[in-house]
Order: sequence, then C-alpha cells, then structure tokens
Amino acid sequence: MTSSNSYSGPPVTLNKDDMDELKEVVVELLSKYDGLYEKRVQKLVFYSEIETAMKTGQRLTDATFVPYDYGPYSKALRQALDELTDENRVSIRNNGQYATVVDGGSLSPKKKYLIGRIHEETKRMSTDELVDRAKETWLWKNFEYAEEMGFETYIDEVIMSPEVSNSIQTSERKPVDDPNLERLLSN
Repeated sequence: MTSSNSYSGPPVTLNKDDMDELKEVVVELLSKYDGLYEKRVQKLVFYSEIETAMKTGQRLTDATFVPYDYGPYSKALRQALDELTDENRVSIRNNGQYATVVDGGSLSPKKKYLIGRIHEETKRMSTDELVDRAKETWLWKNFEYAEEMGFETYIDEVIMSPEVSNSIQTSERKPVDDPNLERLLSN
C-alpha cells in the first residue's frame, strides 16, 4: 500500500467487482480535475452517493462510509486509491494530490452522466463546503462517530416513499447500472 490512514474501523468488505467499480468511479472523478487531495476525493464520492440516491433511489457504489474527523470517510475508498496508485492508473504528486492521465473510468453511460453532473455542481465548491453539506445530511445526523452509515435505510426511509420502498426487494438492489438516460432525466 502506498499510504495508510489511522482509522481502524471495520475491514473493507467489498468483493472484487464492487472494488473495481469503486476504482472506476474514482478514476472518472479524478479525470475531471488536475489533482485532488484525498479529503476532497472522499467528500466528492460521498456527495455523489447522496445525489445518486436522490436522483435514482440507488447507490453509485457499494462503499461504506462512517462519520469521522473531517466528515464522511470510506476505508474502501482509501483502499481504492492505494490500489489505483499501485496499478499506476493514479499518481500522487509532490503536493500530495491524486491525479490521473486516464480519460475516465470504465462505467455505464448513466454513471458517467451522473458523475459529470455532480462535477458541474461541485467544481466551484470548496472542500470545507462539501464537508458542511455532508454534515447536514440525514446520514451524518443519524449515525454515531465511526459507525457505518446505512445507505439502504436512508434510501428506504428518506428518499423513497413507503409504497415504493415496500415494493422493491432490498436484496435485489444494486448500484446504479441502468443505462437508460431518459428514465433518469424524467425523475
């Protein structure tokens, strides 16, 4: 591993496919910037999760987040950055920023579209503003320090109406993968 964090919460439980998907989301985000510090990457992915849930009722990734010192933190995202660096798809500059020369991640058109929209919404926000927005979310307010945030509960209880929520089998819920942009835009 290229670096480590002092957070020693639950182990990363993503399977290989879910970790690969998370890495592609990170590459897609990084491809839109000259370079980003890890703190901003963490907050952008969390913000993307919230926005995706609000727009689609689904997750962007399966990464877990916990309320932590500087806002939401994902150990899986930390691992994804390490693996991408080890794979030479992402580099760490002398100033500590992560960067990529890759044109973007290998994602569905819908996920690329969502990340592009989120980039447009956040590119002028400071990292502290992203942290403040994260701390205003239901997830931040309803989970204890270092406790895994329950995105499925958030989606079921906050985003979706009880009627819709009850009609969906939670075991069938997967991260956003429907490439139907028309359906997305009509929501």
